[in-house]
Amino acid sequence: MIAICLACVVLSAVLAVPPAPDRRLAERLAETPPAPAGRTGRHLRSRLLGLAAVIAALWAAGASSGSAGLAVVCAALVVMGTVLRLLQQHRRSKAAIQARVAVAHACAALAAHVRVGRVPAEALASAADDCPVLVEAHSINIVGGDVTAAWRVLARRPGHDGLRDLARAWQVSAETGAPLATALDQVSDTLTADQVLRTVVAGELAAPRATGKIMAALPFCGLGLGYLIGGDPLSFLLAGPPGWMCLIGGVVLAAAGVLWIDLLAQQAMEQG
Repeated sequence: MIAICLACVVLSAVLAVPPAPDRRLAERLAETPPAPAGRTGRHLRSRLLGLAAVIAALWAAGASSGSAGLAVVCAALVVMGTVLRLLQQHRRSKAAIQARVAVAHACAALAAHVRVGRVPAEALASAADDCPVLVEAHSINIVGGDVTAAWRVLARRPGHDGLRDLARAWQVSAETGAPLATALDQVSDTLTADQVLRTVVAGELAAPRATGKIMAALPFCGLGLGYLIGGDPLSFLLAGPPGWMCLIGGVVLAAAGVLWIDLLAQQAMEQG
């Protein structure tokens, strides 16, 4: 029964988490505009339906084995949900870091093109060839749209906050005639310094994140210690209601501790 549950957990993780693309493709996808709402909704519904089917299969397998099986299934579902949550958060954090680096590079490229004497529109067109994050703004500029408004909208995406500063610099230069290259250099330097600070914070948070990983391994260490002192922890956990409650409660508390530590580390990263 335990082997069946573990197999179902692995299957659900494979179905719910898409295969990781290579590094170059991930960087390009991080700069593309978000998918249309309808397409995203259909994709999310298909993922949820697949996950619901796996959960139903797990529950049916546990029900066929009695209350002990249901307890194991509940614990497996908690573990599965925790792992999926951590993987999702890791992907979001990685994409946000890549986006911040791309925005800082785009500002520096724009400043370089303006400094050599190109007008802002030509500088934007040239920089967009090397900086995918500027492609959408360049397309809007070609049809006479508001570039600054487009950047403010794109700045709502994770990791693209620097586009809001870029929009301010662009707008101030257009309205007052202030040197655009100087403003863009300041924006680029600020974004680069912010990224360096985030890197330092991430290094300082390595110890708390390691603590979270240790917390995830502690239940297994406890089972091993139980066998070392001559006990039989698994038999107790699967024998009756007290064991089932200890199993589910222990897994829930361990998962809550891991998620809490990850949340605190994530908040510290966002605050810099």
